[in-house]
Amino acid sequence: MHRTRSGTIPGWAALAVLLILVVSAARAEGWRGELLWSYEAMGSVSGSPASAGNLILIGDSEGKLHAVDRGTGREAWTFNTRATINGAPAILGGKAFVGGADGTLFAIDLATGGVKWSYSPAEQYTPGAIWASPAAGDGKVFFNSADGKTYALDAETGSQLWVFDTGRELRSSPVYSDGLVFVGTYEGLFIALDARTGRKTWGGGAGGPVGTARVSDGVVYFGAWDGLVQAVRLKSVIPLWKYEAGESVTTAPTVAGGRVFFGTVNGKLVAVDAASGRLAWEFPVPGGIHSDPAVHEGLVFFGSDSGVFYALDAASGRERWRFESGREIMSSPLVDGGVVYFGGYDGKVYAFR
Repeated sequence: MHRTRSGTIPGWAALAVLLILVVSAARAEGWRGELLWSYEAMGSVSGSPASAGNLILIGDSEGKLHAVDRGTGREAWTFNTRATINGAPAILGGKAFVGGADGTLFAIDLATGGVKWSYSPAEQYTPGAIWASPAAGDGKVFFNSADGKTYALDAETGSQLWVFDTGRELRSSPVYSDGLVFVGTYEGLFIALDARTGRKTWGGGAGGPVGTARVSDGVVYFGAWDGLVQAVRLKSVIPLWKYEAGESVTTAPTVAGGRVFFGTVNGKLVAVDAASGRLAWEFPVPGGIHSDPAVHEGLVFFGSDSGVFYALDAASGRERWRFESGREIMSSPLVDGGVVYFGGYDGKVYAFR
């Protein structure tokens, strides 16, 4: 009978432990801020990235939607909307949906970069710009206009399905989740709409402009310029908690690992407990934060108005690494396939690992 000595590890077990250690070390090494590639967009990159297959899509201040190979950073195609793009494109059914400051929404073929259809309310440019990302789901695409209306279109044809008039300016993105569309207005309303009919199901007021919401595990989270971040349970529409940030909340909240992360106008990245709303930590940065945080593998990523991109430990809020671009980073990062993507006002799109 083969026996091993007490306190020693059999050869096969030692090899398994070694492989685990190597894989863990490689994963940690991969998140130390190594630049994989950068892409020159020419115009300031005001939009945020989205992924579709092997493509990263992102818009700029000159109205161009860039499709870039995610592995090499080489351009696949560009489409010119001729109006500033601020949000991220929505992806559904082989198409990218993107809107600009002239109020027109485009459906772009992902394979070719050609237009499948475009929509302008009343067959003319709406007086209200599209300032943020559209949302897509269940065969529909939704977008908010600065004229105060939320639109729902058929994603395949571009035909209008319904319009809901909030009566208030809209600068946030609609959020689609489980048959509902959530909308925050610039004048302080938060509304839930039936995605099929466009009818209001519930809503309430806040003390200032309401930003883009996030939905996680049956709870909707949203922040406002009055400094409040709120959590509301969807089934009962009962508020769970409110957190007072002390200054305007200027990003959408991100929910991950039992915490809610968001940025503020004077430059605080804040983490609170998702169940109770209690403060976990704050990380101050120079300037404001308008870049929605992204969380992956224990790190939280975000850009700042001072031109610095940060990676923090999500548990403690300690800085792991930073990248200084020299210009504002309003772009919200995307983490996909072990790489974090974002753009900056220096005219570049970056991929870090």
